[in-house]
Amino acid sequence: MKKLSSLMFLFFLQTLVFAQEAPKTLFSAKPDGKNLGIMVAPGLQLTQLADAGSLFFTIQGGLVIQDKFTIGAFYGKVLNDPRPLPAFQDLPARAHLDAWQAGGFLSYTWQANRLVHLNFPLYIGVMELEIDDAGRAFDFPESTTLFFEPGAQMELNLHRFARLYAGVGYRIMGATFEQAAGVPAAGNALTFSVGLKMGIFKFSDL
Repeated sequence: MKKLSSLMFLFFLQTLVFAQEAPKTLFSAKPDGKNLGIMVAPGLQLTQLADAGSLFFTIQGGLVIQDKFTIGAFYGKVLNDPRPLPAFQDLPARAHLDAWQAGGFLSYTWQANRLVHLNFPLYIGVMELEIDDAGRAFDFPESTTLFFEPGAQMELNLHRFARLYAGVGYRIMGATFEQAAGVPAAGNALTFSVGLKMGIFKFSDL
């Protein structure tokens, strides 16, 4: 009984001692503007829309936290004229899909101080598709769909304020907010991205 009481007392004493220490957390550093940064990244994305090859111009920007986490927004606009078949076989030869995408993202960068390192983004946004140049007095209305796109990218430090990136992702289409008759669904698809990430990734580097 005495041994049990002694063990309980020691356990209680140890608990009090450790309770004095602040818990270690992912964001254990004290809030400091020097741990923050900003970035902007123009780029290109190769993917498919309704099984037709598509090239997007993309731009993203955001707030960088401890050169690990980035939270921000993105926008993309299709550059070429995707013409998915057989959906377009009865339309004029000039008819094509027009598309844009926009939303927010969160990414994690692993060991950003290394020359070559990894970045893992998650994009959540909406994509709008419509048919242009259909040879009618009006275009088809737009289709708007939610999508999710996790990915993995490799980054190369060109300069302390510039990083070249290239990577792959997978676009997963979700709920459709607006469906227009005759506009094919974009569909799930692989994405291949390349671009230049520029910014002050930590204000403490200045």
